[in-house]
Amino acid sequence: MRACIGLSVLLLLAGCALPPPPKAPKAPGPRIWIGGPIGGCKLTTQVRAVYPKDAKKKRIQGTIHLNVLIAKTGEPRILEVLKGGDPQLIAAALKAVEQWRYTPCLLNSEPVEVKTQIDIDFNLNQ
Repeated sequence: MRACIGLSVLLLLAGCALPPPPKAPKAPGPRIWIGGPIGGCKLTTQVRAVYPKDAKKKRIQGTIHLNVLIAKTGEPRILEVLKGGDPQLIAAALKAVEQWRYTPCLLNSEPVEVKTQIDIDFNLNQ
């Protein structure tokens, strides 16, 4: 270690600089909410959530609100459950939405990631 420190001091005294640290990887571009200047983003595959039998039997119902990121490929990535209820309903909603597919969302003809909110209703009267 002393040799390294000594070498650094010698380089500095001689007017030589140490090489710059490596550059940080480029951060992904900004994410945009659907509803802005976006083209594409058409839902092509929508798997319906299966109402869990136990939840139906217990007459549990409600709406699960999901904050979703649509990747550049059109695949949804769940960011978070904004508002939920019964864990069975949340699991069923997540399982369904993970299978959804969109055409890529485009901004200036380039694919971009887009955030959206998806609400899944579980209603015994449907």
